[in-house]
Amino acid sequence: MPLSRNTAEFTFRPLDRADVPVLRACLEVPRVRRWFFDPESPDELIELADDTRVRQWIVEKEGRALAYLQDCDIHGWETHHLRFLPRGARGLDTFVMRESDMGQGLAVRYLSEWCEVLFSDGAPALGIDPHPDNRAAIRCYEKAGFLRHAETGTNWGPAILMTCHPDGHVE
Repeated sequence: MPLSRNTAEFTFRPLDRADVPVLRACLEVPRVRRWFFDPESPDELIELADDTRVRQWIVEKEGRALAYLQDCDIHGWETHHLRFLPRGARGLDTFVMRESDMGQGLAVRYLSEWCEVLFSDGAPALGIDPHPDNRAAIRCYEKAGFLRHAETGTNWGPAILMTCHPDGHVE
């Protein structure tokens, strides 16, 4: 199990079984259900806790849970749509838990800090794949340093593939 990581503003701690009730409630929020997860199977996200290809985090600010974040080994799947990135690249997914925390730039800041953590750990690139209609997420990811790469279809529907590199270049 990974250890908690602290950055200048946030703590990233591993998802724990005690987080499941809060996470389950977040997965029922219409904003989260619409963009992040298939509403027919919210338990699937919680089941990822046993998948070694995926690391799940709770992002905390001042001791309070702020967001869910996962990073995965994109080369752990033969057909992952971000496999064009080099070996060692990580794929990200995230959501802010409460509406009251939206619109304050918190997601941009925690994503920027997490990208720096992953780059310092040796990740050569990062990828994220918002739905093309999720303009708020796309703006957030761009502010955090991700660049649009391509639009494609995935197993979960249409997505804009966005990449981030430590030196800012685009694949």
